[in-house]
Amino acid sequence: MSRESLFLGVGTALIGLVGLLRQQWLLAETPKGRMLVESMGLARARLFHGVLCLGLLVFGALLAAGFLAPWRW
Repeated sequence: MSRESLFLGVGTALIGLVGLLRQQWLLAETPKGRMLVESMGLARARLFHGVLCLGLLVFGALLAAGFLAPWRW
C-alpha cells in the first residue's frame, strides 16, 4: 500500500461520509441537490444520494486498505 492510495482513499471515504451526514442540507440548499429533488422526488433523491455516498465511502475504504490501486499515468 502506498501513501498515494492511502491519501486518496481516506479523502474519498471522508467525502462520502460527509455526504451521508449532511444529506438533507445538500439536497435542500445546493443547486444540484434541488435539481435532483425536482427531477426525482424527495424519496428517490434521498435514496440515490445515499447510495452514491455509500459507494464513495466503500470505494475510499477499499482504496485506503490497499485492495484497490489508483491509476498510474
